[in-house]
Amino acid sequence: MSFDIYLQCMRNKEPATFKRSLAEDIMNRGAIAPELPLMNISYPDGSCVAYIDEDEDIDGVSFDHFGGDTFYQRLWELADMTGSFLFWPDLGRKMAVTRANVIQHIDDDTVEGHGPPYIVSSGKELEDAIEFGIDPNDPESGDEDDEFA
Repeated sequence: MSFDIYLQCMRNKEPATFKRSLAEDIMNRGAIAPELPLMNISYPDGSCVAYIDEDEDIDGVSFDHFGGDTFYQRLWELADMTGSFLFWPDLGRKMAVTRANVIQHIDDDTVEGHGPPYIVSSGKELEDAIEFGIDPNDPESGDEDDEFA
């Protein structure tokens, strides 16, 4: 994909940090010839470019030129392990969390600006939400073509 995905960590509606090494460990797992500092990551089934601060404690990471099942699974794991949310540019809903209790920590302006978050329980569900607007918690989501079957 050619747009950016942003991972942001918040607690009590304020930015919160996690260890940069956690992001590096998760995103480099399964990578082909992993490198530090974390930037260009290749997996057997895809890749991404990561933009991350050089500080030991960070509050977010952004990704572009991404794709592949491994990328989405690692991104989901990073969001889940850090209690972060993900957002991306889109016309519709454009935010996801791995657990419903994360929503209470996101500031109201962000939630209002990005729409209600998708609650995703895997990398595949995250990919479906980002690429196709499919809500795993809505049985009607993504079934537009069924009326013509």
